[in-house]
Amino acid sequence: MKQIRKRLTYANVMSSIAIFLVLGGGAALAAGKLGKNTVGSKQLKKNAVTGTKIKDGVVTSGKIADGSIITAKLADGSVVTGKIVNAAVTSDKLADGSVVAIKLGNGAVTTVKLLDAAVTTGKLADNAVTAPKIATDAVGSSEVAADAIGSSEIASSVVGAEELDTVHEHFGPETEITDATAHDGAYSISSATVSCGFGEDLLSVSVDWTAGGGHNERHFVGVSTIDRSGDPDTATVEVSYDGGATTAEYRPVATCIF
Repeated sequence: MKQIRKRLTYANVMSSIAIFLVLGGGAALAAGKLGKNTVGSKQLKKNAVTGTKIKDGVVTSGKIADGSIITAKLADGSVVTGKIVNAAVTSDKLADGSVVAIKLGNGAVTTVKLLDAAVTTGKLADNAVTAPKIATDAVGSSEVAADAIGSSEIASSVVGAEELDTVHEHFGPETEITDATAHDGAYSISSATVSCGFGEDLLSVSVDWTAGGGHNERHFVGVSTIDRSGDPDTATVEVSYDGGATTAEYRPVATCIF
């Protein structure tokens, strides 16, 4: 101890105190008196900067790495229309069945957007298909319902010989008719049946007098029956005659179309 005391001088003591302050106490003192801009990234511990240490609005887009914001970081409903680039939403991004009718603008579905044969009968409103929408020669006989065309559907003077080439006349048997007393007002009645050809439709029936009997008191009374239930169509006519003993002859005539 005597040896140590002999060597302690004012200079030695002050030097030791200065070294102590630099290595120990000086560092602690400096921590509370840090100068402006003296702490850099090297002085920060890992995970030292927490959310509460970051001021609102100071993290700009330049501070965010590309591709770093994942779906879980987006709040529900946070991506609004103005944030979506035009033409950015492709068909793969739409769920099946997600586009409903109200999301389609009027006139948005054009012809090229419809698949061939996509519009079925159930998609057409009643009376929706008008004449200009039917192609020329598109409606054939198979598309016309039975008995659908009447006289009002046929224009004046359009039915000529070419349109009647399937109309035929068929004659029934020649039938005799006699009467007891001529011109007494008591008419004899007679009937006869005529048939169309197979597969033909009956249009009209008349009577052809092949022998008059010398008297004009003969009349086509009318058609008593028409039978279209089988094939061929048939009709029965009735005539009257007041010609006495003189014999007249007639035959029924059927006008038919194939």
